[in-house]
Amino acid sequence: MPELKPFTTLAIGSFPYEDTKTALDNMGRCLDVPAAPQMVRLSPWEDMLLGAVDGIPFVEADGDSRVIIAPEKGREENLASFYEGFYSDDFSFLRRAPRASEGLDSFLARAKSDPSFGKGFLKTQIVGPLTFGQSVKVEGAFGLVDDPGLLEAACYALGAKVGLEAGLIRGLGRSPIVFFDEPGLSGYGSAFSTLSEERVLASLGQSAQAARQGGEVLIGCHVCGNMDWGLLARAGLDIINCDAFGYLESVALYPRELKAFLEKGGYLAWGIVPTNEWNKDIKAGFLADRLMEGLRGLDKHGVPLKLLTERALLTSSCGLGGLPPEVATAVLALLPEVKERLLEMSGL
Repeated sequence: MPELKPFTTLAIGSFPYEDTKTALDNMGRCLDVPAAPQMVRLSPWEDMLLGAVDGIPFVEADGDSRVIIAPEKGREENLASFYEGFYSDDFSFLRRAPRASEGLDSFLARAKSDPSFGKGFLKTQIVGPLTFGQSVKVEGAFGLVDDPGLLEAACYALGAKVGLEAGLIRGLGRSPIVFFDEPGLSGYGSAFSTLSEERVLASLGQSAQAARQGGEVLIGCHVCGNMDWGLLARAGLDIINCDAFGYLESVALYPRELKAFLEKGGYLAWGIVPTNEWNKDIKAGFLADRLMEGLRGLDKHGVPLKLLTERALLTSSCGLGGLPPEVATAVLALLPEVKERLLEMSGL
């Protein structure tokens, strides 16, 4: 895989626009790496959870209620059907249905017709296995995340889905980046979470393994809240994406693990442009100064500043789908300005 340049700008994935053209135009203008837009205002099936269920035989979803269950009836047969498809190495049965693929299809069509749209890399994303497991209910019982057999199958299914989309990107002559969106990991370690260290590492590892099965791909994980970032650094990922605007100080608590992650070739994607905390008075210089201050703090704790800047990427703090369209556009427009400031400050 080619290397990503310092402070490369990427999108998280969800957008509030009512047409894909606006999302793609704004990304093409503002970002180095466009993402397949999740058009959450067009259809509930573009949502990160509902958009992941197509082709997975052991879950059922209701688009109106947005409820996803793993029914007890037919469970063993459905699991057997899934693994038969999975071990055939043909993941086409997991392709998104048309109801969930307007954003993805438009994205791929734009990239095919316009070589300047994401010249080297393109990105897609899917809900992570742990958040999926926390959100899907086993009929008459508990969350899927607490059922080892179903969780393992879900990990492989979600990984295979992004592996399939990574293959579509490679077919366009670009290098693929895929993110697992894991907001559910922000509860890790709390009294309300059943997640263990072993479960987190195993689940992300299984999904990453399935995603890499078809070819080279950079695999990231986006967590929009706080968590044990040292744990995530040991999960076999290529990119860790954090809300740096809200949690920069918390990320800096794990210098040893982050240094090892970066030295092995990983990237830290800093979500420095705020979404929920957005206001029109926030300027690129303020955000660049804030991030650089955090990087210098990590440098003082043993993570070389040169290493941090060379392996740094930039994103918004979270997805844009819940914002007014004009705010989403302003957030995207700030990212290249912040990038320019940081390149100047770091001498890259």
